[in-house]
Amino acid sequence: MLSSSSLRTANEITSLAIGKFDGMHLAHLSLLKNLDFLGALLCIQTKESPCLTPMKTKELYTKYPIFYLKLEEIKDLSGEQFTQLLQTYFPCLKKLVVGYDFRFGKNRSFEASDLQFLLSNTQIVICDEFCVSDIGVHSSLIKEFIALGNCKMANALLGRTYSIIGKSVRGQGIGSKQLFATINLQTQDYLLPQHGVYATFCKILESESCAAQDSLLQSVSFIGNRLSTDRSFSIEVHIIDRVLTSNPLKLEVFFLQKIRDNKHFKNLLDLRGQIESDIHTAKSILNKEHS
Repeated sequence: MLSSSSLRTANEITSLAIGKFDGMHLAHLSLLKNLDFLGALLCIQTKESPCLTPMKTKELYTKYPIFYLKLEEIKDLSGEQFTQLLQTYFPCLKKLVVGYDFRFGKNRSFEASDLQFLLSNTQIVICDEFCVSDIGVHSSLIKEFIALGNCKMANALLGRTYSIIGKSVRGQGIGSKQLFATINLQTQDYLLPQHGVYATFCKILESESCAAQDSLLQSVSFIGNRLSTDRSFSIEVHIIDRVLTSNPLKLEVFFLQKIRDNKHFKNLLDLRGQIESDIHTAKSILNKEHS
């Protein structure tokens, strides 16, 4: 069943781009340039997790409304049945935009070029592979770079800085007392970068005393198991040179560059010394980014 959080109805849509749109990266944005004023995205939802852009966060990266169809509900349709479904849901459709590798129908047996024959009264736009420095931009490749901690390459293919959104949760309680104050985050469905320490920016989306803040704050972030204390997995963000007047409830963290791998320290004093070094390194990286 078609779903959407948009105020615009499917009956109004005249142009449509189809895909999974995980990442909302540069190749996706090139597809959207072919949409008209009454354009929209049709996102085919899969059970794939974790994601670059979990459901609903995709809407942060486009001005167009997004409609959703679950792959489970259409995977056994023939090519003819799928295109008929499109015409039923979008009766005013005049233009359909897909990538060169788009496939549809049962067992993915139909190719993008088959749309010309199945939707003879609809303009079909098939976009070529989008490349950055001769590298094809695909969600799977971006995921590989993030999993390896290569934020520079991932961000280059995304066309933006990769970020995750999380809610603040209670931590160990030793950071502010013996180390450095951190905000502990819990995320859902996001692909997390390789374990280690990163130079990051963060944005407070929600706090105890005020609404969202637009400013980006310099930060250093840790992802991994706390090898020097309880060995539990955590995502921890230290905001650099800033004393917060209220507790953040929700954060967006933007990953610029990996600083180092996760490692074990013999005592908290050694760990504190390393964190001081991490903060210095992060500030240098982040200052260059904004210079």
